[in-house]
Amino acid sequence: MSYPFGDLGPATVIWDVGGTPVDLGPVLGSVQFTDEPKYKEIREEGYGETPVDAVFVGRACQLIVPMTRSQLAQLGAVIPSATLVSTVLTVKASVGTQMLANAKKVTIKRLIDGVASALPAEWLTIFKAHPVTKSDWKFDSANQRVQEVTFLVFPRTDSGHVGKMWAIGE
Repeated sequence: MSYPFGDLGPATVIWDVGGTPVDLGPVLGSVQFTDEPKYKEIREEGYGETPVDAVFVGRACQLIVPMTRSQLAQLGAVIPSATLVSTVLTVKASVGTQMLANAKKVTIKRLIDGVASALPAEWLTIFKAHPVTKSDWKFDSANQRVQEVTFLVFPRTDSGHVGKMWAIGE
């Protein structure tokens, strides 16, 4: 049985910035979602380095989006501490800013013949994510410029949804 969002193919990424969806496409390369359960091994002297049990201690999730041919509005939405006024994007240093307070929903929809899936059952939804950007733009004739955005994923804290991080379908 295949994944609800298909086995192969590109996707589009929509970040819900304060109730205004921002399409982060087009992308160049893989949109990559990672979910890694964290655990600690339990040991006993009689078994040496062989674990006798393990205990879950958390979960680390992230989404990497390689944006290309980006518009200023897209960059202004994902670059922390960016301000867009008319056609000028300004980025300032940010220290001490908590990410969860500004974390928003991200939806990944597979593309079929260039059209995003309209079926929520085929979507991967991340409930609380905050972007961290790494700008490494090369100005030459050999490299296409890509804005790599890593979304850090946090658990929900609202009533009835505490601890939920992501879902497939709605």
